[in-house]
Amino acid sequence: MNNSDIEKLIENYEDDQQVENNQPVTLDFNQDRQGQVPQQHRFSSSKFRERLSSIDPLNWAKNIKMPQNNYYSYPCSLQQAELHRQCHYIQPDQEFLDKTDAKECPCCNKPLNRKRINFLTVNMWQLLVDDYGIAAPLYFTFLKFQMALFVIIFCVYGIFFIYEVNSTCANPDKICLPEGDMKIEYQSACDLNTIYMFVAMDPFLEQLECSAQIDIDNGGSGFKRTYIQIAAFIIFVINIMLPFAYEIIIRYKQIKYWDKEPVNHVTENKKSVYVRHLPYKMTSEEVQQTICKAIAMNTFDEMAKKSVLFQAQNVIQELVYIYDIHEVNEMNIERENALLEFMITLEQLKELKETGIITTYSEKQAKTYKTFTLEMLENLFKQQLNDIVYKTQKIKSYLKNGLPFTNKVIIKFETKEQRDAAYLHYRKKWYQNLLIRYEVMKQQTKLKELQKNQVADTSSYIDSRTVSVDQLQIQDSEVDNQKARISLFNQNTYLAKQQFDYSNKYVEQIHYQMGVKRGFSINGIFWENLGMDTFKRLKFRLKAIFTAAIASFLLMGSFELIYFYQNNPNQKDKKSSGSLSAWEKLFANFLAILVTFLSSYTTLTILGQMAKSRRSTFIEVEESIMHFFVIIQYFLIQFFPYFATFEIWGGRNQIVACYDLVTLSLHRIIFKQVFHTFHIRHTRFWLRKRKALKNFNPKNFFQGQLNQIMTPAFISQRGRQFNMLFILTTALCLIYICPVAVLFCLAFTIYIYFWDKYAITHNYQIDKRFTINLLSHQIKCYQIVVLPFSIYLFLRLFWRFSWVIYGAFSAGLVMIVIIIFKKPIVKFIIFKICRLKKKRPQVEYREQSFFKSYNKFFENLRIESLTEILVNSLRMNETDTTKKD
Repeated sequence: MNNSDIEKLIENYEDDQQVENNQPVTLDFNQDRQGQVPQQHRFSSSKFRERLSSIDPLNWAKNIKMPQNNYYSYPCSLQQAELHRQCHYIQPDQEFLDKTDAKECPCCNKPLNRKRINFLTVNMWQLLVDDYGIAAPLYFTFLKFQMALFVIIFCVYGIFFIYEVNSTCANPDKICLPEGDMKIEYQSACDLNTIYMFVAMDPFLEQLECSAQIDIDNGGSGFKRTYIQIAAFIIFVINIMLPFAYEIIIRYKQIKYWDKEPVNHVTENKKSVYVRHLPYKMTSEEVQQTICKAIAMNTFDEMAKKSVLFQAQNVIQELVYIYDIHEVNEMNIERENALLEFMITLEQLKELKETGIITTYSEKQAKTYKTFTLEMLENLFKQQLNDIVYKTQKIKSYLKNGLPFTNKVIIKFETKEQRDAAYLHYRKKWYQNLLIRYEVMKQQTKLKELQKNQVADTSSYIDSRTVSVDQLQIQDSEVDNQKARISLFNQNTYLAKQQFDYSNKYVEQIHYQMGVKRGFSINGIFWENLGMDTFKRLKFRLKAIFTAAIASFLLMGSFELIYFYQNNPNQKDKKSSGSLSAWEKLFANFLAILVTFLSSYTTLTILGQMAKSRRSTFIEVEESIMHFFVIIQYFLIQFFPYFATFEIWGGRNQIVACYDLVTLSLHRIIFKQVFHTFHIRHTRFWLRKRKALKNFNPKNFFQGQLNQIMTPAFISQRGRQFNMLFILTTALCLIYICPVAVLFCLAFTIYIYFWDKYAITHNYQIDKRFTINLLSHQIKCYQIVVLPFSIYLFLRLFWRFSWVIYGAFSAGLVMIVIIIFKKPIVKFIIFKICRLKKKRPQVEYREQSFFKSYNKFFENLRIESLTEILVNSLRMNETDTTKKD
């Protein structure tokens, strides 16, 4: 960039100020910010050129006034950042509380909790439900329920199993099996003499039937054979009824704390829809008329009659246009980083002139800052100043021309009936949506070609998506500037209106292409992702999906191959006979450790990729991860070893195969608890904080940057619940062949119960976006996958008994009936048997505004606040220089 370009940018520099929003019916994000022409502020190019060549950086630095108690406060305060961190904890550090009298964080207004608690004995419902709803404390209720469940199934089945195996192995004469493989396998189990105390299922049942028959022949009842069948069936029934039990617990707590749970009182999502593929920026009246006419033409009379709901005035409360903010946000991040480097350079100049030693430097200057000279720093100062002015002018020009409209809107209706009518009319199948997207893409291509042809002769037209800063021409006249802005805001609107007339045919076309989805809960909308260009989002999403799929394929493929190699009984025979070399044995042991690591690393890889998929809301991100994890976590990681053991290696008959299965399952649980304890979120936060505080210099960060580094990570409620369900599934699968594994699972459950109570109060902040609805959805995903496998495992192990097929069939019918009539059954249990009633909330919940949320999001990007800081600094320096002249 040459000097003439810089002069042109500075000469055209304007001080735009945000226009106060009056919130009309139609909420236009661009128009509200740029509806008036602000007073202009210009710089003399000749005087600025002189300053660029002879400016004194230290005098310049005196006129840069960074705000106090703001994101851009400079230099930063470590004490303020530590206060910000402690305010996010339920239980702050006592040492910090003793050193400060502060009551809240000045930047985020979070109160500092001074009330001390004992995390071992505290009631999590009393502690969390008022501030965070019921999702967080309900997790601990599930853990207690799981502990009780483990105790029950161990007492029902495990004690008898272990006693029978121990008594038989203690007295080998009791083994009444005929000579053959079964007897050899049972004797091998006794000789193995492990703490697991189990045998393969078929030898165990054969021995049990044999001893029971001897007991009957001796005049006994032979109750052992009957008891093991009843106990196994009880475990099976518990297995398939667990999702129903979870549903009862969830709804019971939801009704009991009805007045405490915010999700129960949110209504804006029930009165709103998210609309895509608008042909142009339609007004609220046009949208209302389009919906009314389209519903009136519906082929179903009952639906067509609902068009009267849209004939009144002010049917639409909010019409929020969605804009592409991603590009301007990336520009502002680059400008923010450039400003920090500029401030560091000023500090280095000051230190070098005053003390001759540089103590302030950025991370990338750690190896070179000692070689800096005054001349080098002055040249760097001028270069960075030019860069900041350039980036600021680029952002201002981008905003002046209007953010790109994405043909998406959020519509909030006056009543729920209007929302339901619009959604049901426009609801389409997935394949219809694909066809519509294809047609819309073709129409958009034709529209772009028409736009280029119609504005080719218009010199004032500037394409805000592709124009370079060097080509920008800013109007000198305020009136011309205002006209140019309005023209640019509505360029697509004017061009589209020339192509369509508002006839029934046009309504049919809009009706066909408009895509309508249910509205979002405001708490959890990712506005930047929602407004991102469709092709950009598609690229991010495909990249995330394919990367996660390839990673899972490679890692899980390696996992399966290693499992086959490591746990093949033939391989065990070679090891015991010594036919493997020392290197082969070492390699086999290495693979045994690697197989557990791969299963955990796979989940982390998929988790990271799915988080980058640019979903529209927090709920969509969490649900996509849940759906992916259902396949990876349960089918590939959890259930594959069982299929391999019982279908390929004869695990029903061979103790070696069962031993490998139990060992792998318990090793994997241990490994997962290590990841659970040193969770990736907290570990990443701790490393980031440690890196920032190592050789800490308050001049290396803005206050907001340091606050972000010091902000604790959100606790992964989804991940913790997956871990809980993983332990539960392992226990319910291994109970049949290794009841001692249930005791291990019980111990791990007790551990994570107390560890998570400590972590949620001392190490993490709680994410309010993870609601009871997401928790319930995760339980349903678990139910869909685990129930078929539970049925398979029970039938596979106990098929020898004639009643099994009838018992499993009857239990399956009961389960199907419960699934179909689950809601009325749960309501009957909660309202009639438990006699609960919904409590009215003590605090009135008010509907939130989508536009206010969108506006707050844009303000939090700090684009305008940073521009104001820079413009004021430039103005003060110009005034100071003018006085000196």
